[in-house]
Amino acid sequence: MSNERVAIDTNILLYILGGDKTAHELLKGRDVVASAMVRMEAMVYHGADEGHLAQVQRFLDRYGLEEIHRSVQDRAVDLRLRYKLKLPDAVIAATALHLGIPLITADKTFGKLKPEMELVLYSK
Repeated sequence: MSNERVAIDTNILLYILGGDKTAHELLKGRDVVASAMVRMEAMVYHGADEGHLAQVQRFLDRYGLEEIHRSVQDRAVDLRLRYKLKLPDAVIAATALHLGIPLITADKTFGKLKPEMELVLYSK
């Protein structure tokens, strides 16, 4: 799956920053994109811990960051209403759908979107 473009959920980013080598290997050779929502969630995960903020920023500087465009916003609202997702999850899913790429996540909640999108469910 070399050079395959994939989107990541916040939990994948946090696992990698926490030293999860298997999650890190999962991204090797892939063109990784994170939604701006992933960035926001990851940056507040440890509060205002400067070391964590720098670590998140270094990670995201290596990969693509997708802004939350109007079409992503509209699709996120639709997913939120149809699947009863939390709004951040809906934005992350909408970003992957907008880009037409699989989403790598450890959150089984996204499983209900399988008919609509390609998911890679990660488990530790």
